Amino acid sequence: METASSAWLLARPAATAASFIAAFLAVRLVLMLAIGFGNDEAYTLAGARTLHLSYFDHPPLHIWLAHVASLVVEETRWVRLPFVLLFAGTGWLLFLVTRHLYGPQAAVWSVVALNLSIFFTVSAGGWVVPDGVLIFFLLAAVQALLPVLIPKQNGDKASPWRAWLLAGLWFGLAGLSKYNAILIALGLIAFIITSPRHRRWLAHPAPYFGALVAFVILTPVLVWNAHNGWASFAFQTSRGLPQSALRPAQVLAMLAGEAAFLSPWVAVPLAAALLGACRSQGRDADRLLLALSLPAIVLFSIAPLWSTRGLPHWPMPGWLFVFPLLGAWIEKRPSRWFSPIKWAIGSTVAFAVVLVVAVGLTAEGWASRGVAASGAGQDPTLESLDWTALRNADAVVAAHPAFVVTTRWMDAGKIALALGKDVQVAIFSDDPRQFAFGPAIDRFVGQDTLIIVPAPLLAQQLPRLKPYFATLDPPEHVWIGRHGRDEVELGIIRAHGLLRPYPLPYASKASATVPPSVRS
Repeated sequence: METASSAWLLARPAATAASFIAAFLAVRLVLMLAIGFGNDEAYTLAGARTLHLSYFDHPPLHIWLAHVASLVVEETRWVRLPFVLLFAGTGWLLFLVTRHLYGPQAAVWSVVALNLSIFFTVSAGGWVVPDGVLIFFLLAAVQALLPVLIPKQNGDKASPWRAWLLAGLWFGLAGLSKYNAILIALGLIAFIITSPRHRRWLAHPAPYFGALVAFVILTPVLVWNAHNGWASFAFQTSRGLPQSALRPAQVLAMLAGEAAFLSPWVAVPLAAALLGACRSQGRDADRLLLALSLPAIVLFSIAPLWSTRGLPHWPMPGWLFVFPLLGAWIEKRPSRWFSPIKWAIGSTVAFAVVLVVAVGLTAEGWASRGVAASGAGQDPTLESLDWTALRNADAVVAAHPAFVVTTRWMDAGKIALALGKDVQVAIFSDDPRQFAFGPAIDRFVGQDTLIIVPAPLLAQQLPRLKPYFATLDPPEHVWIGRHGRDEVELGIIRAHGLLRPYPLPYASKASATVPPSVRS
């Protein structure tokens, strides 16, 4: 029965893969509208109001894309649409890469697994973050190179110049999306150096011209950093600096986080496929994918041993290149205990249950009621709460401020989206991130403003803010929440007479050295 089901599903592999991609595209469109912007998305959209050559946290491509989208659909949830559509293209690129390396049936399984992964479908697949743009262009670069690196026996002879120049274009755009694209490029170089059959490319001019194309595309990032004290590079590299002691528990937490992000029903066979390829390494296809995947997986998984905690999404570009291996592994059906059809059905059910629960927790606030009743702390789904109600708060309406002050970048993004583009948000803290590189607030010296801070932080933050204003009024309080419930309490303070801006913590003052920008 299972063999017949598999044969029916895989009889037309391209159509099956396209149908699966279309079905999950519909799912992501629903998610796009059902869940509010998270902290990272709100922060990105606030930064996207001003076009720069690059930005503090990441290279600029996804922010440029968000800027263009917001011009069309404003700062609504529809701004996610380009990212949702881009991931549909990512699924098709994965099908093409896997089909070239392992055949059409393996390609179908790789697409199924990718779309059943929570991180790839939900975060990279639809949020306003750099990961979705990054993985699209990484796959495009590898797909462009496959005809010359691993040509088909009966295929047409590919043009090396076309392949390498296209790869340079796509790698450049990947690097313009996120810095860890460099690890995939280094993996490709390692594959060429260690493969006797491919070392000839070191003597061919085409790869070097492709690298030149990538470098030219990355010049906005280099120029912006040069003008701003290399602030972005310093911020990202500082995360990997050694700490005072080794922390093996952080490595275990990182691995557990990766498994959760990938989804357990995908992570287990994905790890099995990776280990199987590491043991065999017989084919060029296996060795290429290992070279592309292992640098990011290994580096980011073990870095928490000596550095900061790390974030589970950092190794995901490496795991992306394990999905073709997983497709081939599933097609082989390596053991009696693994049934591809049962795995696909069970994984789809588990994925659907997780999504329904997650949407209910986030959009409807189910978790807040349970957390409030138990006294266990703050509901983590509040991160996706829109702060739109803030614009109608009595203190905001009465003050009608030209700028407001807050103390954390994650709150600043929410406040910026709530109050609109006409109100500038300034962060008075040592971690302002991209907000330090927006328009300077010197022109507001002497003016009154509002300080908006989560109420539990008022006692901690107010002593640091008082020296920058002539006087501060007593705080007023406003509650925001879902479906009329009070879930997040904000303190709003009328601040009179800005004395001076908060000093910027970065090496170069943005207001003096920021590259040309265009105010939207």
